[in-house]
Amino acid sequence: MRCHRRRRSYLGIGLWTVVVLLLAMGTCLAAAPALWPVVKSSRGATTRVAPGVFYSHYQLVTASGPLSVHHLRIELNTPSVRLDIGLAHDQLISGDETVSSMVGRTGAVAGINGDFFDIGDSGMPLNIVVRDGELLRSPSGWAGLAIGKDGTTRIAHFQWDGSVVLPGTNVKYWLAGFNTGIVPDGIVALSNIRGYGAPVPQAGIRQTVVDLEPVESDRTPAIAFAPRATVPPADGIQYTVRQVWPQQAYYAPFPKGVMLLVGRGDAADWLAQHLIPGMVVELHLATSPDWHDLRLAIGGGPILVGNGQLVDDPRSPVPNERDRRNPVLAAGIPKDGTTLLLVAVDGRQPRLSVGLTQPELAAYMRWLGAYQAMAFDSGGSVTMVTRFPGRPFPTVVNSPSDGHERPVGNALLVFSNAMPVSPAVAAHPEPPGTPASSQGVVFVVPYSPSR
Repeated sequence: MRCHRRRRSYLGIGLWTVVVLLLAMGTCLAAAPALWPVVKSSRGATTRVAPGVFYSHYQLVTASGPLSVHHLRIELNTPSVRLDIGLAHDQLISGDETVSSMVGRTGAVAGINGDFFDIGDSGMPLNIVVRDGELLRSPSGWAGLAIGKDGTTRIAHFQWDGSVVLPGTNVKYWLAGFNTGIVPDGIVALSNIRGYGAPVPQAGIRQTVVDLEPVESDRTPAIAFAPRATVPPADGIQYTVRQVWPQQAYYAPFPKGVMLLVGRGDAADWLAQHLIPGMVVELHLATSPDWHDLRLAIGGGPILVGNGQLVDDPRSPVPNERDRRNPVLAAGIPKDGTTLLLVAVDGRQPRLSVGLTQPELAAYMRWLGAYQAMAFDSGGSVTMVTRFPGRPFPTVVNSPSDGHERPVGNALLVFSNAMPVSPAVAAHPEPPGTPASSQGVVFVVPYSPSR
C-alpha cells in the first residue's frame, strides 16, 4: 500500500497544512487498528482551540466506506483548563437542549453530548450525574467518566446503595433511586434540580409523599423522636419531616433545601406507617465507587477499554447496537491520566461517513493509546462543538446524522480561563460542517492520548 501526502491552502487564508496519514508515528496505514476495514487513504489537520485544548478532523477512505473522525484532546494538567457538566436548561427533567446551546450560554470553549437520556419523554439523563462535587442523580450500574477532587480521572461502573434510616431505631428502607423516575413498590428521593416533583398517582396506585428539610434549618421540629446529632453522620444527612402527604402530588419548584421521599405500593405504606411530622430521618445517598470523592461524573457506556485491553462490557446500555455501524462518541484516558481524548465518528451518511461498530471504536481508542475508554450516547445524539479563536459563536464541527443538532439531556463541557468569552453571545451556533481550518492557526499534529 502506498501512502499519499499532499498540501493545499485553506480558504485563501494563506495557511498551509500537510495532509497527514492518521498514524501515531507517521507510518503507513498498514498499521491501522485491529478489527478495522482496510484503510485506503487518510488526511487530517489539527487546530488549537485554547491552551491545552486541540481539535482534529480526519477524513478516511476505507474498504467499508468513508469515515469522518473528530478528536478533542484536553490536556488535563493545563492550569487554565477545566471540565464541567452541562445540564439541559439546568435541570434533569426538561425539554432537552443542544450541546451548542449549552456551550454557548455557559461560555465553554468546547463540549460533547453525554449520557443516554429519556428521549421523547422526561429528557432525563439515565445514569450518574455529579457536578461541582454534588450528586445530582443516582447511577444505573452503567459506565461513568469521573474526575476526582484530587484531579484523578477514571472510568468505572457506578452502583447505587442509597437508604433512608430512622436514627432512633436504625430501621432502614432501601432507596430505589435519587432524582430518577418514580418506582413501583419503591422509594425515591427527589431534590429541586430534578425539575419536577411527584405526580398525581393513577387510580389504584398507593402513593405517599414525605416533605423533608435539613436539620440545619431554623425551623424547630414539633416532635423529636431521636436525639439530634450535633454533627451529621459522615455517610448520611439528617432531615426533619415537615409533612406527610398520602395520595397527593407535590410539584416543583420546592422550597430551598427541601427533599422529597416518594413511595409507591408497599413502600408508600411503609412511609405512612413510620414517618410523621417532626421526626428526624437520615438519607444515605451512597454509591460504589463513592461519589463523595468526585468533582464531576457523567454517565454513558459501554466500557470499551480497561487496563489497556479491549472490553466487551456485559453492562452495556445498548447491547443490541454492538455490531451495528453508527455515529459514535467515546472518551479515552492514557495510563498516566494527564490527557482526555474525546472522539466522535460521524455515521449513517454513506457519502460522508458510515460510522463504526462498538468493537471497531474500542480498537480505535486502544490504538490511539487509551488505557481506559468508554462510549457515550451514540446515533443522532453524537455532537462535538468547539468555539474557535476569533469566533463569537460555537461551531458544530461534526455532521449529526439527523441533519441537525439533536437536543440532549446533558453534556461534558470544556472551559478555559485563558480564552475569556461572554456567554451572552452564544445563542446562534455556527452550522455543522463549518471548516475548522478557517478558525485560526492550523497545526499538523498526529497524536494519541499518551503523547
